[in-house]
Amino acid sequence: MTTALPSLPRIKPKMLLLIDHDSCSGCQSCVLACSLVKTGVFSPNRSRVAIKKWEDQCLSIPVLCEHCDSPPCVPACPTLAVRKDPETGIVKINQELCTGCRACAAACPYGPETVHFVGDKAVLCDLCDGTPQCSRICQQKAIAYMPTTIAAQHKKQRLAEIRRKALQLPR
Repeated sequence: MTTALPSLPRIKPKMLLLIDHDSCSGCQSCVLACSLVKTGVFSPNRSRVAIKKWEDQCLSIPVLCEHCDSPPCVPACPTLAVRKDPETGIVKINQELCTGCRACAAACPYGPETVHFVGDKAVLCDLCDGTPQCSRICQQKAIAYMPTTIAAQHKKQRLAEIRRKALQLPR
């Protein structure tokens, strides 16, 4: 007599956002997808993704919250409105606690453009609750959302350092 093994719960893998600006064409698809999903309109001004461009260098860099392992915006917030969800790794802003002081934007290593403001409240990319539309629409895979592996973590760190330097260069 055989007994069936009990079904094991599926463990959802930890995910990471990987941004490879060398692959970005500057097409703005990610920007428009974000604004449509989050606000219902195609408007770059209402997106949580921005593309910084330097046409003379053929350089386009997607800029959005990367949900850092140790996000500097969390301790920078004087009202404790910014926190990192321990389960999902998503950095979130409690709108009731946010005063719009912009300390989170100032602390971001990718620049203040990662934090958007609606009225006097900070708004971050929330990875579309685990299905980031910017990643789904990006044909060049400049924005990728993938399971966390050691190789992916190393690549993310390497690309992030290159991008931080590129974003900080005077243009």
